Amino acid sequence: MKKANFKAIPNQVKIINSIDNIPVEYFKWGTYPDHFKIDMPHRHEFAELLFFTKGGGWHEIDCINYDVHENSIHFIPKSTVHFLRREKQSDGFTIAFNTEYLENNAYHKFINPFTLEPFVINLSGDTFITLLNQVKILIQSIKMEKGFYKQKCFLLSLELLLNTIASEKYKQNNKPDIHIHSDLTRKFKDLVKKYFHHQRSVAWYASQLHTSPNHLGNHIKLELKETAKSYIIKALLFSVKRNLLYTNKSISHIAFNHNVNNVYLSKLFKKHVGYTMSAYRSNKKVEK
Repeated sequence: MKKANFKAIPNQVKIINSIDNIPVEYFKWGTYPDHFKIDMPHRHEFAELLFFTKGGGWHEIDCINYDVHENSIHFIPKSTVHFLRREKQSDGFTIAFNTEYLENNAYHKFINPFTLEPFVINLSGDTFITLLNQVKILIQSIKMEKGFYKQKCFLLSLELLLNTIASEKYKQNNKPDIHIHSDLTRKFKDLVKKYFHHQRSVAWYASQLHTSPNHLGNHIKLELKETAKSYIIKALLFSVKRNLLYTNKSISHIAFNHNVNNVYLSKLFKKHVGYTMSAYRSNKKVEK
Protein backbone atom coordinates (compact mmCIF):
# COMPACT_ATOMS: atom_id res chain seq x y z
CA MET A 1 0.00 0.00 0.00
CA LYS A 2 1.55 3.27 -1.07
CA LYS A 3 1.61 6.31 1.12
CA ALA A 4 -1.49 8.41 0.57
CA ASN A 5 -1.26 12.11 0.04
CA PHE A 6 -2.15 12.96 3.61
CA LYS A 7 -0.21 15.79 5.25
CA ALA A 8 1.61 14.97 8.45
CA ILE A 9 0.17 15.66 11.87
CA PRO A 10 2.72 18.25 13.06
CA ASN A 11 4.57 18.26 16.33
CA GLN A 12 2.38 21.01 17.70
CA VAL A 13 -0.68 21.27 19.92
CA LYS A 14 -2.74 22.61 17.05
CA ILE A 15 -2.97 20.46 13.93
CA ILE A 16 -2.53 22.75 10.95
CA ASN A 17 -0.98 20.72 8.11
CA SER A 18 -3.80 18.25 7.52
CA ILE A 19 -5.71 17.20 4.42
CA ASP A 20 -8.16 19.99 3.60
CA ASN A 21 -8.02 21.01 7.27
CA ILE A 22 -9.12 17.56 8.39
CA PRO A 23 -6.66 16.33 11.04
CA VAL A 24 -6.27 12.73 9.88
CA GLU A 25 -3.18 11.00 8.56
CA TYR A 26 -2.45 7.65 6.95
CA PHE A 27 1.21 6.63 7.13
CA LYS A 28 2.77 3.46 5.70
CA TRP A 29 5.63 2.33 7.95
CA GLY A 30 9.10 2.43 6.47
CA THR A 31 8.45 5.37 4.16
CA TYR A 32 10.50 8.49 4.63
CA PRO A 33 10.39 10.32 6.98
CA ASP A 34 8.99 7.74 9.39
CA HIS A 35 7.89 10.19 12.05
CA PHE A 36 5.75 7.54 13.76
CA LYS A 37 8.79 5.43 14.63
CA ILE A 38 9.87 6.33 18.16
CA ASP A 39 11.91 3.70 19.97
CA MET A 40 11.08 4.72 23.53
CA PRO A 41 7.91 5.25 25.60
CA HIS A 42 6.02 8.28 24.30
CA ARG A 43 2.54 9.70 23.85
CA HIS A 44 0.69 11.76 21.26
CA GLU A 45 -1.92 14.49 21.38
CA PHE A 46 -4.02 12.50 18.92
CA ALA A 47 -5.45 8.97 18.71
CA GLU A 48 -3.77 6.23 16.67
CA LEU A 49 -4.86 3.00 15.01
CA LEU A 50 -1.97 0.66 14.21
CA PHE A 51 -2.69 -1.98 11.55
CA PHE A 52 -0.26 -4.92 11.50
CA THR A 53 -0.26 -6.64 8.11
CA LYS A 54 2.71 -8.75 9.27
CA GLY A 55 3.43 -9.65 12.88
CA GLY A 56 6.58 -9.71 14.98
CA GLY A 57 7.70 -7.89 18.11
CA TRP A 58 5.78 -6.46 21.01
CA HIS A 59 3.82 -3.35 21.89
CA GLU A 60 3.71 -1.93 25.40
CA ILE A 61 0.52 0.10 25.91
CA ASP A 62 0.04 1.84 29.26
CA CYS A 63 2.66 -0.52 30.74
CA ILE A 64 0.98 -3.72 29.49
CA ASN A 65 2.84 -5.83 26.91
CA TYR A 66 1.10 -7.29 23.86
CA ASP A 67 2.69 -9.59 21.32
CA VAL A 68 2.37 -8.22 17.79
CA HIS A 69 0.38 -10.61 15.60
CA GLU A 70 -0.40 -10.54 11.91
CA ASN A 71 -3.88 -9.19 11.08
CA SER A 72 -4.16 -7.23 14.31
CA ILE A 73 -5.23 -3.69 15.15
CA HIS A 74 -3.99 -1.70 18.16
CA PHE A 75 -5.85 1.42 19.30
CA ILE A 76 -3.90 4.08 21.22
CA PRO A 77 -6.08 6.85 22.69
CA LYS A 78 -4.80 10.41 22.94
CA SER A 79 -2.13 10.91 25.64
CA THR A 80 -1.70 7.17 26.31
CA VAL A 81 1.93 6.18 26.82
CA HIS A 82 3.00 3.39 24.48
CA PHE A 83 6.17 1.82 23.14
CA LEU A 84 6.34 -0.31 19.99
CA ARG A 85 9.25 -2.63 19.25
CA ARG A 86 8.72 -4.19 15.82
CA GLU A 87 10.81 -7.02 14.46
CA LYS A 88 12.25 -6.60 10.97
CA GLN A 89 9.67 -8.77 9.26
CA SER A 90 6.70 -6.92 10.76
CA ASP A 91 4.85 -4.39 8.64
CA GLY A 92 1.78 -2.22 8.62
CA PHE A 93 0.57 1.34 8.79
CA THR A 94 -0.86 3.98 11.13
CA ILE A 95 -4.00 6.05 10.92
CA ALA A 96 -3.88 8.99 13.31
CA PHE A 97 -6.81 11.29 13.96
CA ASN A 98 -8.09 14.06 16.18
CA THR A 99 -11.09 12.66 18.05
CA GLU A 100 -12.49 16.03 19.08
CA TYR A 101 -12.55 17.22 15.47
CA LEU A 102 -14.65 14.26 14.33
CA GLU A 103 -17.46 15.23 16.69
CA ASN A 104 -17.38 18.95 15.97
CA ASN A 105 -16.56 19.49 12.28
CA ALA A 106 -18.82 21.27 9.79
CA TYR A 107 -18.71 18.58 7.09
CA HIS A 108 -19.92 15.38 8.76
CA LYS A 109 -20.10 15.07 12.53
CA PHE A 110 -20.02 11.62 14.06
CA ILE A 111 -19.37 10.18 17.49
CA ASN A 112 -16.08 8.39 17.94
CA PRO A 113 -17.07 4.77 18.69
CA PHE A 114 -13.99 4.06 20.82
CA THR A 115 -13.71 4.57 24.55
CA LEU A 116 -10.75 6.21 26.28
CA GLU A 117 -9.27 2.76 26.92
CA PRO A 118 -6.67 1.26 24.54
CA PHE A 119 -7.38 -2.10 22.98
CA VAL A 120 -5.80 -4.81 20.83
CA ILE A 121 -7.85 -7.07 18.55
CA ASN A 122 -6.50 -10.04 16.59
CA LEU A 123 -8.57 -10.78 13.51
CA SER A 124 -9.03 -13.53 10.97
CA GLY A 125 -7.43 -13.01 7.58
CA ASP A 126 -10.80 -12.47 5.86
CA THR A 127 -11.97 -9.91 8.41
CA PHE A 128 -8.68 -8.04 8.22
CA ILE A 129 -8.90 -7.90 4.41
CA THR A 130 -12.39 -6.42 4.71
CA LEU A 131 -10.96 -3.65 6.89
CA LEU A 132 -8.06 -3.09 4.49
CA ASN A 133 -10.59 -2.61 1.69
CA GLN A 134 -12.28 0.06 3.80
CA VAL A 135 -8.90 1.74 4.27
CA LYS A 136 -8.52 1.78 0.47
CA ILE A 137 -11.87 3.56 0.21
CA LEU A 138 -10.62 6.09 2.75
CA ILE A 139 -7.48 6.72 0.71
CA GLN A 140 -9.41 6.82 -2.58
CA SER A 141 -11.64 9.58 -1.25
CA ILE A 142 -8.57 11.82 -1.02
CA LYS A 143 -8.18 11.63 -4.80
CA MET A 144 -11.55 13.22 -5.40
CA GLU A 145 -11.79 16.76 -6.75
CA LYS A 146 -11.76 19.43 -4.09
CA GLY A 147 -15.06 20.55 -2.71
CA PHE A 148 -17.59 20.02 0.04
CA TYR A 149 -18.35 16.42 -0.95
CA LYS A 150 -14.68 15.46 -0.89
CA GLN A 151 -14.51 16.16 2.84
CA LYS A 152 -17.94 14.59 3.33
CA CYS A 153 -16.94 11.35 1.56
CA PHE A 154 -13.64 11.22 3.40
CA LEU A 155 -15.31 11.51 6.80
CA LEU A 156 -18.02 9.03 5.85
CA SER A 157 -15.39 6.47 4.86
CA LEU A 158 -13.52 7.13 8.11
CA GLU A 159 -16.74 6.68 10.10
CA LEU A 160 -17.37 3.36 8.34
CA LEU A 161 -13.86 2.13 9.17
CA LEU A 162 -13.96 3.17 12.83
CA ASN A 163 -17.39 1.69 13.41
CA THR A 164 -16.46 -1.59 11.71
CA ILE A 165 -13.43 -1.88 13.99
CA ALA A 166 -15.63 -1.06 17.00
CA SER A 167 -18.02 -3.82 15.90
CA GLU A 168 -15.19 -6.37 15.73
CA LYS A 169 -13.97 -5.28 19.16
CA TYR A 170 -17.48 -5.75 20.56
CA LYS A 171 -17.66 -9.27 19.10
CA GLN A 172 -14.37 -10.25 20.68
CA ASN A 173 -15.31 -8.78 24.07
CA ASN A 174 -18.51 -10.81 24.10
CA LYS A 175 -17.04 -14.17 23.12
CA PRO A 176 -17.42 -16.90 25.78
CA ASP A 177 -14.30 -17.07 27.94
CA ILE A 178 -12.69 -20.43 27.17
CA HIS A 179 -9.89 -19.71 29.66
CA ILE A 180 -11.84 -20.22 32.86
CA HIS A 181 -9.28 -20.37 35.62
CA SER A 182 -9.47 -22.62 38.63
CA ASP A 183 -10.18 -21.37 42.13
CA LEU A 184 -6.49 -21.80 43.04
CA THR A 185 -5.33 -19.63 40.12
CA ARG A 186 -7.90 -16.91 40.87
CA LYS A 187 -6.84 -16.81 44.52
CA PHE A 188 -3.16 -16.67 43.52
CA LYS A 189 -3.79 -13.75 41.16
CA ASP A 190 -5.78 -11.91 43.84
CA LEU A 191 -2.99 -12.41 46.37
CA VAL A 192 -0.33 -11.17 43.94
CA LYS A 193 -2.41 -8.07 43.19
CA LYS A 194 -2.66 -7.34 46.90
CA TYR A 195 0.81 -8.27 48.14
CA PHE A 196 3.31 -8.01 45.26
CA HIS A 197 4.74 -4.82 46.80
CA HIS A 198 5.96 -6.85 49.77
CA GLN A 199 6.00 -10.53 48.84
CA ARG A 200 7.67 -12.06 45.79
CA SER A 201 8.39 -15.57 47.05
CA VAL A 202 6.38 -18.36 45.44
CA ALA A 203 6.74 -20.28 48.73
CA TRP A 204 4.98 -17.45 50.61
CA TYR A 205 2.01 -17.47 48.22
CA ALA A 206 1.87 -21.27 48.39
CA SER A 207 1.72 -21.15 52.19
CA GLN A 208 -1.15 -18.65 52.04
CA LEU A 209 -2.99 -20.99 49.68
CA HIS A 210 -2.27 -24.09 51.81
CA THR A 211 -0.38 -25.92 49.09
CA SER A 212 3.22 -26.70 48.20
CA PRO A 213 5.39 -24.38 46.07
CA ASN A 214 5.84 -27.15 43.48
CA HIS A 215 2.11 -27.79 43.18
CA LEU A 216 1.35 -24.06 42.91
CA GLY A 217 4.12 -23.56 40.35
CA ASN A 218 3.00 -26.45 38.16
CA HIS A 219 -0.64 -25.40 38.40
CA ILE A 220 0.05 -21.77 37.45
CA LYS A 221 2.28 -22.75 34.55
CA LEU A 222 -0.41 -25.06 33.21
CA GLU A 223 -3.18 -22.44 33.37
CA LEU A 224 -1.37 -19.14 32.76
CA LYS A 225 1.36 -20.46 30.45
CA GLU A 226 4.04 -18.81 32.58
CA THR A 227 5.72 -19.51 35.90
CA ALA A 228 4.34 -18.22 39.17
CA LYS A 229 7.58 -16.28 39.69
CA SER A 230 7.24 -14.66 36.28
CA TYR A 231 3.67 -13.60 37.05
CA ILE A 232 4.80 -11.97 40.32
CA ILE A 233 7.71 -10.18 38.61
CA LYS A 234 5.41 -8.88 35.86
CA ALA A 235 3.12 -7.37 38.51
CA LEU A 236 6.11 -5.68 40.14
CA LEU A 237 7.49 -4.27 36.87
CA PHE A 238 4.05 -3.05 35.78
CA SER A 239 3.80 -1.00 38.98
CA VAL A 240 7.38 0.30 38.64
CA LYS A 241 6.78 1.39 35.04
CA ARG A 242 3.65 3.30 36.00
CA ASN A 243 5.58 5.04 38.78
CA LEU A 244 8.35 6.00 36.34
CA LEU A 245 5.95 7.32 33.71
CA TYR A 246 3.25 8.97 35.78
CA THR A 247 4.97 10.21 38.96
CA ASN A 248 8.00 12.27 39.88
CA LYS A 249 9.17 9.84 42.57
CA SER A 250 12.87 9.12 42.61
CA ILE A 251 14.06 5.64 41.61
CA SER A 252 15.26 4.99 45.16
CA HIS A 253 11.83 6.05 46.47
CA ILE A 254 10.10 3.73 44.00
CA ALA A 255 12.33 0.84 45.10
CA PHE A 256 11.61 1.59 48.76
CA ASN A 257 7.85 1.68 48.14
CA HIS A 258 8.09 -1.76 46.53
CA ASN A 259 10.14 -3.18 49.38
CA VAL A 260 13.03 -4.09 47.10
CA ASN A 261 16.72 -3.24 47.02
CA ASN A 262 17.54 -0.41 44.60
CA VAL A 263 20.41 -2.29 42.93
CA TYR A 264 18.36 -5.48 42.58
CA LEU A 265 15.42 -3.59 41.09
CA SER A 266 17.71 -1.81 38.62
CA LYS A 267 19.17 -5.11 37.41
CA LEU A 268 15.75 -6.76 37.26
CA PHE A 269 14.27 -3.87 35.25
CA LYS A 270 17.17 -3.81 32.77
CA LYS A 271 16.97 -7.59 32.31
CA HIS A 272 13.24 -7.72 31.57
CA VAL A 273 12.61 -4.32 29.94
CA GLY A 274 15.90 -3.82 28.12
CA TYR A 275 16.48 -0.29 29.43
CA THR A 276 17.63 1.21 32.68
CA MET A 277 14.91 2.86 34.73
CA SER A 278 16.48 6.28 34.13
CA ALA A 279 16.54 5.79 30.35
CA TYR A 280 12.98 4.45 30.35
CA ARG A 281 11.78 7.54 32.19
CA SER A 282 13.91 10.21 30.50
CA ASN A 283 12.91 9.16 26.97
CA LYS A 284 9.20 9.58 27.66
CA LYS A 285 8.72 11.79 24.61
CA VAL A 286 5.55 13.70 23.86
CA GLU A 287 4.53 14.08 20.22
CA LYS A 288 1.82 16.68 19.81
